[in-house]
Amino acid sequence: MQRTLTLLLSLVTVAFLFTATGAQARTVYQATLAEAPSDRVHVIRRAPWVCDGNSCATDQARSGPANTCYSVARELGTLVSFSADNEALTEEELARCNEAVR
Repeated sequence: MQRTLTLLLSLVTVAFLFTATGAQARTVYQATLAEAPSDRVHVIRRAPWVCDGNSCATDQARSGPANTCYSVARELGTLVSFSADNEALTEEELARCNEAVR
């Protein structure tokens, strides 16, 4: 029950943040994971990430691409790709992110 409540609260928060801040330009981050996470919504460094299969995205992250990538890898697992505003990280940058995987 608590998991369902947490998921609903996360989705409402995501919807509110997307509509309340729509006028501000934000960086859109997208990550493709080697394996799909078990949950659809994850809060990573106070930013809600919404996943569909092994693809996850947010426009609420407040850190730069390298720090955000590292945090996502640490929380969700090995990344196959990561981009900020459709600009993909290099293979070397992605390898550094994946060093965070536990």
